[in-house]
Amino acid sequence: MIGDAKRLFISCALALAAFSAFAQSGSPAKEEIKFAKGNINDKIAAVKSSGDPLLAKKAVDFVVENALLLKGDRDLAGLAVAGILSYPVEESKKNPHSVLQDFSDVFYGVDDVNVRVSVLDKIAAIYEQKEDADWTAFVNGYLAQKLAAGGAADETVKKSISTLGIVGNGSSFNILYSILRQPIWSELDQDVSNALAKICDKSLNEIFDTVDKADLVELKLLTKIFIKNESISPALRAEIAEKTLNRSMILEGSSSHSQDLSLFQLDLVQVLADNKWTRAGDLAKNYFNVAKLAYNGKYLNAQQWTKAISCVEALASRSAVLPFTEYLDQMNKAQEAGNSPDKTVVLAIINALAELGDKSSFDSLLYVTYVKDYPEEVAVAARNALTRLKW
Repeated sequence: MIGDAKRLFISCALALAAFSAFAQSGSPAKEEIKFAKGNINDKIAAVKSSGDPLLAKKAVDFVVENALLLKGDRDLAGLAVAGILSYPVEESKKNPHSVLQDFSDVFYGVDDVNVRVSVLDKIAAIYEQKEDADWTAFVNGYLAQKLAAGGAADETVKKSISTLGIVGNGSSFNILYSILRQPIWSELDQDVSNALAKICDKSLNEIFDTVDKADLVELKLLTKIFIKNESISPALRAEIAEKTLNRSMILEGSSSHSQDLSLFQLDLVQVLADNKWTRAGDLAKNYFNVAKLAYNGKYLNAQQWTKAISCVEALASRSAVLPFTEYLDQMNKAQEAGNSPDKTVVLAIINALAELGDKSSFDSLLYVTYVKDYPEEVAVAARNALTRLKW
């Protein structure tokens, strides 16, 4: 008797637990029924209210299945947006190729801007959870296709550009940079520049290849996008600046000099000095001779030339001692011949040699103190520099 009562109690407890579990799961089940039995607007409401990722997947499956039959239907587009935005990111980890195919079918099967923007938003979210080159290739393919076709840019094009700022790679760089070089979507130049800057670290090889073939106009464009963009790491900016300065000096060798080119080079070497990019020391030493010619040709004024000297001293270190002492010797001879060099330039070289402290500059600095008609300020600077030499 007692055993029967105990069994009855256990059975009731199990029944109560099962009822409770059913009651708790009643809401999702209700939305599933609503989705299954309702029209498209009912399906949209079910997906939005349930928060059930599996129901979102069913919505996407429904859209894919009926995209051709209901082509141009606004309600179907609404269901596509609801399904895509609620689509489980985890599903792409389990079945990446299947999800990509579904998204592609929705993107190309439903000709609606809001649907395509939603797909691109979800692609970015999925990629941030797990990087996959297939997603990048998908967006690259669409944008390249639109660029080749021409025509006005809609919100899908704009969203594709910003999405490549998240999922882009070297191939994306080539597509985005092509947009900048054409007048077709000039209103999106800033969006393209922002996307390029965000994938800078993933497209360095493509950036360097572009720099190696660029003229001055293109070098300025690349500098604006990458080197002057403080959202990019200092190391990357300096590395690109080094390549760009080198290219600009090659351009100079193949064409006539200009003030525009000289000032551009000065900006680049300043970036290198500001970022203490001593890896470019040999390049900086070569730049010294280029800048000296620019100063002699009046493409740089004395103030700009002294800035260049300071930058070279910071970058080239000991390798700058020889060209600096040779230049100081030239100015000493000019002073003796009655062709007084600019005092600020003489002081810049003397102070740079003092900072470097290399004893090989002793003779040149000492000679300054014996040259007649140098201003006392110059002689004092030379004597102070002599005391700072390391023996």
